[in-house]
Amino acid sequence: MLKHTKVSEIMSKNLFTIEITDTLRKADEIMKNENLRYVPVLEGSKYIGLITKQRVMEYTLRHLYDFNEDVDEFVETQILDFENIIEKNLHLLYPEDSIQKVLELFAKYRYDVLPVVDWEKNLVGIVSTTDILLFINKYIQEEK
Repeated sequence: MLKHTKVSEIMSKNLFTIEITDTLRKADEIMKNENLRYVPVLEGSKYIGLITKQRVMEYTLRHLYDFNEDVDEFVETQILDFENIIEKNLHLLYPEDSIQKVLELFAKYRYDVLPVVDWEKNLVGIVSTTDILLFINKYIQEEK
């Protein structure tokens, strides 16, 4: 039964997201304030990609040492201008996909998180390693 569980049963639905026109500072503040490692980037309700805390830190550090650039101006720039920090090539999940597919993708590509979209590519949720662990723990507790 476990392997037939649908993504819709385990995904996180109440997400913090940012718009492609938001600033890099806003993405960074959301990740810091909410203790997140990633934030989905949307254009309207359409999924564009993920911004990760690691990518923001790497990019910011590189620009800190660029003496020709104003750091305050840099962090106020729209995410749209930072195409190379948005992870766009992740596999997409659909609510009807199985937990088995999630586990296979996580193992094969070493993902920590994958977006869940509908057929029009609207973001409907996220599945993370934490979601998987919580689900397995609940399953084990119910078996006792």
